[in-house]
Amino acid sequence: MGGDGGWGGSSPRDTVLGALEESAAAMCRNEQRVCWTLARGVSAAMEPGAYSVLAAARRLGPCRVTDLAVTLGMSASAISGHVAALAGLGFVGRVDAVEDERSRRVTLTDDGRRRVDGAQTGRRTYFRAQLRGWTTVEIVELADLLARFNEAYLMAEFPEMPGSPAVGE
Repeated sequence: MGGDGGWGGSSPRDTVLGALEESAAAMCRNEQRVCWTLARGVSAAMEPGAYSVLAAARRLGPCRVTDLAVTLGMSASAISGHVAALAGLGFVGRVDAVEDERSRRVTLTDDGRRRVDGAQTGRRTYFRAQLRGWTTVEIVELADLLARFNEAYLMAEFPEMPGSPAVGE
């Protein structure tokens, strides 16, 4: 492995990029942990993916399953499963869409709205506490850099990885 942390970097830039990649992966793992905690805080029977659907439905308002799928980068069938579970818990309902009688919209119930709002208030408090010692300038810089990174990262086409199945397999 050598002194580069196993990243195969031959330059200081490669070493820093490897450390940054690991930090980004750790941030994703931390987000998964937070979503798990939030989901369990809303209902002991809720999966983290369902919490993400509930929170997205809160942000979007009454919306189609396909809108949630696009927003969350999940398949419509996975979203439908989460919506069914959330409906079973009494957190969402389905209403007919005014513009298309064949379409139904996912909407939060009063209980679903109350629970997700409570979870998001707790999340916001926790998040802000982690940045308590940071200056406003540091927070603005971090926000700008993360926005720039996310734009580049999410807009880039992911390369096919060696040994991975081809799309559609």
